[in-house]
Amino acid sequence: MFDVIVIGAGPAGSSVAREIAQGGWRVALLERGEYPGQRNICGGGIEGADVEEIGLPDGLIHKRITRREHHFPWGVTTITMPHVTTLRRELDRWLTEQAVAVGAELFIQTQARAVVRKSTGKVEVTVVEWATRREITHYARLVVFADGPNTLAPRSGNLGFVRAPTSAAVGLVYELDWPDTPLDHYQVHFGARISPWGYIWVFPKRDLLNVGITILPSRGSSRQLEARLRAFIEGRPDLRERPIVRRAGAHVPVIPAARIYDDSMLAVGDAAGMVEALTEAGIANGVAGGRLAGWVACEALAAGDFSASFLARYQERWQ
Repeated sequence: MFDVIVIGAGPAGSSVAREIAQGGWRVALLERGEYPGQRNICGGGIEGADVEEIGLPDGLIHKRITRREHHFPWGVTTITMPHVTTLRRELDRWLTEQAVAVGAELFIQTQARAVVRKSTGKVEVTVVEWATRREITHYARLVVFADGPNTLAPRSGNLGFVRAPTSAAVGLVYELDWPDTPLDHYQVHFGARISPWGYIWVFPKRDLLNVGITILPSRGSSRQLEARLRAFIEGRPDLRERPIVRRAGAHVPVIPAARIYDDSMLAVGDAAGMVEALTEAGIANGVAGGRLAGWVACEALAAGDFSASFLARYQERWQ
C-alpha cells in the first residue's frame, strides 16, 4: 500500500511526488506513456522568474527569449519579456528524475482506469500495465489527479476539471525540423482566419520550431484545426519546406476547475484547470500547484486526516 498515488508524471504530478517523497512518505507516480512528456502539445515557454523558481538547469534551456510578437489582422505589437523555451519531454524527464531521486516510485506505461474511495477510507486505484496488459489494483491513503484535462477526477469524486465544448480548447502542434534556427522570439497569431476564439503560436527551440494552434470546439472542428495549421505553415516561405518531425493533439483547459479537493483526493495541473486564461500556459502553474498539493498532502499524512474539510486548505491557499 502507498501513502499517496499520483496519477500523471507531467510537471504537476512530478512536483507533487517529489514533495511527498521528500517528506518521507511512500508515493507512486503513474505515467501512461513510455516516458514522461511523451503526450503533450505544450509550446514549452517559461517566464524568466519561473525559471528560477523551478530551478531549471541551463542544459534544458533551448532558447532565451526577449520579446513576444502579437500578430493581429491590423498589425503587430511587441512585448519585451524575458522567457526561455524548453522541450517538454526533456523537462518532464528531469522533473521526474528529481522525484525518483528522493524516493518516489515511477511506473511507466501504467494507466489508471478507476479510482474508488472505499468505506475503510483507503482509495482503490485500478490500473492497466500496457507492457503486460495486466490489470492491477493498488491502494493508497490519498490520490492526486495530475492526469490532464481528460482526468478521472470528476468520475471519482466531487473535484477536478470537467471537459466541455466551452471549457477546453482543442490543440494541435507540429514540431518542424530547423537546425540552429535563428528565430529568437515568440510569435502569436490571432484572427478569425487564423483560429476563431484561438490562436497560432511559433516557439523556437535549438533545432526545432514548435508551431501549434488552439480553437474552442464550439467554434470549429479538429479537421478545421489541422487545415488551418497547415495553411499557416504553407503560407510561410520560411516554414513550408521544413520536415514535420512530430505531431500531437490534445485538449487544453481554458477555465479552472470549481473544486480541486475531496475526501482523500486532490487535483492539480491541467486536471484542475490550472492554466493562464489568455495564453493557456500551464507549466509554471503546474509546478507551483504540484508543490502546494505535495505540502498539503504531507500535512494530511502527518495528521492522519484525509477529509475534504482538512484538504480544503489546498484550494484556499491556491486561490
